[in-house]
Amino acid sequence: MSMWEDVVTTGLIGTDRRPTPSGLPASWGAELDQVVDPAHAVLTLAARHRAATRAGGFLASCPPCVVAPPEQAPVASRAAHEILARLLTPVEVDLLNLWLIAAVRYGQRASAGYWTPLAIVAARTTELDRRALAQAIGERGIWFVEQNPQWARLASALRLPAQPRDSAEPAVSDAEVTEEALRADPELIMQAATPWSDQLTWTVLEIIGSGRLQQHGIRYAARVGARLPLQHYELLRSAVQRITAQLDSVMPGGLRSAREALLALERTVWLHVEMRTAFTGEPIMVERLEIPQW
Repeated sequence: MSMWEDVVTTGLIGTDRRPTPSGLPASWGAELDQVVDPAHAVLTLAARHRAATRAGGFLASCPPCVVAPPEQAPVASRAAHEILARLLTPVEVDLLNLWLIAAVRYGQRASAGYWTPLAIVAARTTELDRRALAQAIGERGIWFVEQNPQWARLASALRLPAQPRDSAEPAVSDAEVTEEALRADPELIMQAATPWSDQLTWTVLEIIGSGRLQQHGIRYAARVGARLPLQHYELLRSAVQRITAQLDSVMPGGLRSAREALLALERTVWLHVEMRTAFTGEPIMVERLEIPQW
């Protein structure tokens, strides 16, 4: 009979017919004072059992826990994590991908304090670049994700071998895209060899500023911004100045969509500028562009 059953039996039939149990488990506390009233002793045992049940008892044995793997990559700077926090509140998946890819490119990783919010985003949407996430949190971060059963599917995905993907990472391509072909099909810029020539950048900026892409312009501009060479930021400034001076040439009804697209483009490129500074420590050498109201 277990100790608790012994206490219950004593309480039911009375201490005058059954002695107070002795030899208490260690988790119940010290031995009872045998001088106290037996009835009081039984009630004390019941209270101790309740407390032990709520607090939890000692395990007879416990296997050693799995040790997290070491991490070799250095943690990204505070400035880089300030950018990451900005992109997580509210969540901006496309821009988060840029941060993760930049961290991988510069051989740095996300701090452990950001593993949970990143895993939550990755578990909710497949649009987050999981290959970049796996590299940005490292083996130790993947191990952390594996500890949560609710993230089992995500953890398995993070363990998968690298697969070709279409992400925001600037792609290395051998494709030669002409200005004429780009004007006919703006999507060709995504296949153009990098870094782009000044002429190609001018052409794609003209396409965005013309407003011809209408509601698709913002998404297109953000994708362009992810690939635009940082040294072409001043070309963007010149393009905005030219477009502002020639607003009559913008397609009717396209002024607003063109400005919103240029805002999305500039924001993405500037994020690249900020991230390069945050990850490398190099100062920002250009003044941020302000796109005027039209």
